[in-house]
Amino acid sequence: MKVSIALLVADSPLLETVLAWHWHEWSADHADADRDVWREQLRRRACSDRIPFTVVATLNDQAVGCLTVCDDDADERYEDRGPWLTGMLVIGTSRNLGVGRRLLVAAAERARAFGARELWLHTGAAAQFYERCGYQLIHRKETLDDDAVLWRDL
Repeated sequence: MKVSIALLVADSPLLETVLAWHWHEWSADHADADRDVWREQLRRRACSDRIPFTVVATLNDQAVGCLTVCDDDADERYEDRGPWLTGMLVIGTSRNLGVGRRLLVAAAERARAFGARELWLHTGAAAQFYERCGYQLIHRKETLDDDAVLWRDL
């Protein structure tokens, strides 16, 4: 199996695929979610020459995951830090094949090329995965509504 990572561009048909994944995964958490607003946000996060950008993983030529590096999804406790990882998703059948790690490596390399010195993220459920990938826990999840916050030097 061959995993490839590419940048998402705003006019790519993959934008609708990534949007559908995001909508399915996170829209229920946002009572005021508007799919058109989410589409525009994703388009703004599809730059090829700067942060924000989104990378998409394909496995045997089928899109299977994505990850965004941005400045607009900071945890409010650390909003002066960044850039931030957001929208990490690997579809179920492709999990545990190294796709998530490949997305993290590609995102870090591109962020570094654009001048970033660190990456931050907040997560409700995947802190252990990110720790296994070299991120350091800054804030441990303490309640159901809380997120863990992690950081990595580039």
